[in-house]
Formats: sequence, structure tokens, C-alpha cells
Amino acid sequence: MPAGRSRAERQGSGAEGRASRAVLLVLPLVLALGGCGSPAASPVKAQVACAQEKGWLRYRCTVTLSDRQTGKPIEGANVVLSADMPSMPLVHSVPPTPATAGSAPGAYEGVLQLEMAGRWVIGIRVTGPVSDALTHDLDVSTPPG
Repeated sequence: MPAGRSRAERQGSGAEGRASRAVLLVLPLVLALGGCGSPAASPVKAQVACAQEKGWLRYRCTVTLSDRQTGKPIEGANVVLSADMPSMPLVHSVPPTPATAGSAPGAYEGVLQLEMAGRWVIGIRVTGPVSDALTHDLDVSTPPG
């Protein structure tokens, strides 16, 4: 340490020193908040309806896709459905299954064979004219009786 220099002189004094310290204090905050912006809106709007089929844990899900901005149905897409139980990650999950085009414009249907009652998150992967990944919650109650 050079003789004759005070701590204030070594760190910078006056406005220059205060500005340097302010930048060092504020910069990490600015960088941290820069990654906290809201994500871009999904280009796809999905309406999901799942109905129980014959068999307690078998569900036919109809996913109706439309363009979020125009409202027009999305046709000619490849849609793949999957399901995961968030309360038991990596333990209870349903392998991806393709959905086929339904009778209505923008509608796609697929069957999911779930493993147990509880809350499931249905994954919807869309590729083709647009690409997106969406989710939908499905609560499955215990069987009757």
C-alpha cells in the first residue's frame, strides 16, 4: 500500500468514488432483474376437454387449437399429448402419445392411460404450421364405489 494515501483516496473520493460504488451496488440488481421479464405470449390458444372412457383411468382428451391473435383454428399440426403427476415427478408419467385430427377444425384427440388418481399435468406439444408447448391441469378423483 503506497504511503501517504488515505482509504478514501484509494477507493476514490468525491463524486467519482460515489458513482463507482453506486454502479457496483446497482449493476447486480439490474442484471438480476433483466432475466425477470414476462415470457412472450404463446402463439397458440388451447382448449382442453378430457372425458373418462371405459376403464377408470383412461381419458380421451380433445385439444382445440387456435391462433391466439386471429382466433382461427390451427389445422395440419402435429400434436403429441403426455401426462405427468407433479406430486411424484419421474415416478408417474405417461409416455407421449400422438393425437389425431378430430372432426372440428383445429381439434385433435388423443387417449391417455393414467396410473392413479390425483392431479396430472397434461403436456401438449404442437409442431407444424406453428410450434408451441402448453400444459393443462387434470384432476382425477378416486374410482366410484
